[in-house]
Amino acid sequence: MEKETELVTSLLDFLHEDHPNVRQVALENLLRYTDSTSKLQHLFKRENMKPIRDLITLCNDETVTAHNAYKALVNLTADEEIRRIFNNENFLKYLTRTITNRDSVLADMACMLLSNITKDETVAAKLLSLKVRPIKDLSNSSQTIGQLTDVFVRGFEKKYNKEAEFHFLASVFANVTMLPQGRDFFLSNASSSENVTPLSKLIVFTEHPNIIRRGGVVSCIKNCCFATERHLDMLSEDKINVLPYILLPLCGPEEFDTDDMEGMPDDIQLLSSDKKRELDSYLKRTLLESLLLLTTTRQGRDILRQKKVYPVIRQMHLVEKDEKVGDKFNN
Repeated sequence: MEKETELVTSLLDFLHEDHPNVRQVALENLLRYTDSTSKLQHLFKRENMKPIRDLITLCNDETVTAHNAYKALVNLTADEEIRRIFNNENFLKYLTRTITNRDSVLADMACMLLSNITKDETVAAKLLSLKVRPIKDLSNSSQTIGQLTDVFVRGFEKKYNKEAEFHFLASVFANVTMLPQGRDFFLSNASSSENVTPLSKLIVFTEHPNIIRRGGVVSCIKNCCFATERHLDMLSEDKINVLPYILLPLCGPEEFDTDDMEGMPDDIQLLSSDKKRELDSYLKRTLLESLLLLTTTRQGRDILRQKKVYPVIRQMHLVEKDEKVGDKFNN
């Protein structure tokens, strides 16, 4: 272990070498020590996090080195103490430019890193406060978080950047909506010229096959449900209309009685015989918790009753095998 410690320490000193090949080889040999299972990961915190700051600089190096720097930082930012140093406006803007650059081959790596570091509330708050110039052919928003929302939606299925899917931005949205100002952004109109809320753009992904994308969106919805003063907007068919997108993942192929269907959202009536219910237990619990939050106001309870939410939950309860999910029915 002592020799290995000496090796890692010496390699860390090469991260800021002038010669690019030396930096590349040093980082390639350090990658395995960035994993959370490594007993030497703590060495990256030495000298007031100097190795972390070197890795941040390397994100703007040649492509191979930059990719490995991102990979190392994604591993290292599982550590809460390391995440704190990313409360840096310049680096957050750099990450955003990397993500929104349609020619970037590192956009998805930048999304992964951003999803990790925004678990820190101060970083999430900083991201929400950033202002930028609109990007032609992508976003009219002058807010960084607005541009990230637009690239997440418009970049779906690699339509914006052939090298990026942007799935991990969903986790960023889940993180920032833990904060009141984050919920306020997603529940307010995107701009004066766009009569739609950012949340309205996201809710269509609650049944997306990629669990990172749909999971982040589901968590974002739940977090927004804590804004009780916006429940009416969230449930209104003329506004955000979130209810069908909460219920659809909870529906299976079972048919409903005619009486039960009367008043149900159109989207969940007469579903196909091969309709699949959400399989992930955590996401099912999150969706049910969203419904519970929407019942905290009298108006919310009335609307859920009118929209026949109970028959959907009843059918799900009959086939649910996970005890933790089943416990939600008893709340």
